[in-house]
Order: sequence, then structure tokens, then C-alpha cells
Amino acid sequence: MLTKLKLGLVSGSALLLLAACGGTDTTTNDSATSTTESSATSSMESSTTSESNSNPKNFEGESFTVTYEQAIASFQETYPDSSITSIDFDKDFGEYTFEINGFNDAEEIEWEVSAETGDETKNRTEKKDADFDDQELMVDELMAIDELITKAEEEALNATLMSWNIEADDDTKTPVFTAEFEENDNEIDVQLNAETGEFLSTDND
Repeated sequence: MLTKLKLGLVSGSALLLLAACGGTDTTTNDSATSTTESSATSSMESSTTSESNSNPKNFEGESFTVTYEQAIASFQETYPDSSITSIDFDKDFGEYTFEINGFNDAEEIEWEVSAETGDETKNRTEKKDADFDDQELMVDELMAIDELITKAEEEALNATLMSWNIEADDDTKTPVFTAEFEENDNEIDVQLNAETGEFLSTDND
């Protein structure tokens, strides 16, 4: 009888020891999983930051509070029944701006917003001429602006991007993305199809 009791105590102690070890393993695994997830998140954040600053020399190293998409949305909110004919991003009076030209049934529109502050810097309308024939840009069908910029950079590897423009070609009516680069005292214009990203031409001045 005494022998059985001793065996029972030993068996019970062994079970408790195994249970304790099992609990320790579970805690360790949770900690490892948490550490792995944290590392993956940090890696993703680092990658995003790296991508957003992939070419800091462009636009003279400036950073902007207003994106292309926000500028389009602001124009469409200001003029909800209007079409867009061109979009320019360049430096105007020392400040980078988005300038959007468009029209509605009665007016031609010239609208501008600061990319640095978000302030509206221009808002002009005038009666549409009888011979007005500007081509509407179907902005929802255009390639993402970051992709167009990246493709243009491939054609001017050592140059600095200073400005860009999107508007329809007068003859073909194709929407054209034109990126203006500077390299030393040389100006390089790279043109792409704004819908497909297809390379069209390079001009050097």
C-alpha cells in the first residue's frame, strides 16, 4: 500500500512538472510570435519610408502636405460639374503648386492650390469661347502619378525632376505626361503616355 502511494506521488509530481514545462513553452512561443510580428511591422514601416524618400533630390528635396489625389479631389469639390483639361505641378513664385485647368458648360476655369500649405492660391473663371475645344482628361483612367514619375526617372537617371504636366496632345488627343528634369545646365523633357506609361520621347535643351 505504501509503495503504491509513493508511486502515485511520483506520478503526480511528474505530471505537474510536465504541465509547468508546457506552460513555459507556450509563453515562449507567444513571445517569439509577438517579436516576429513586431519585426515585420517595423520592416514594413521602414520600407514605406524608404519608398517615399526614394529620390529626395527631386523637387529640390521639398516635402509636400498636399498630394496629387487631394488636389484633384479639391478641384472637383470646388467645381463639381466641371471637366479637367490639364494638371501642372511646378514652382510658382517660390512655392510648389498644383494648377488645374478645366471647364464647364459656361466657363473656363483656372484653379491652383499650394502643395506645401494646402492654401488656394488661384481661382479664376471666364466665359467659355465659342471655339473652345480643349480635350477633357479622364483622370480616373490615368496611371498613378508615382508610377509615371518613376518611369520618367528611368529616362533621366542622373537628373533632378523639377516639374511635370499632364494634358492631351492637340493632334492625337492622347493624354501625355511630361516630366521636366535638370542636369547641370541642361533641361530634359521626358514624355510618356499618361494612361499606359509608354515612353513617347525625350527632348534635351
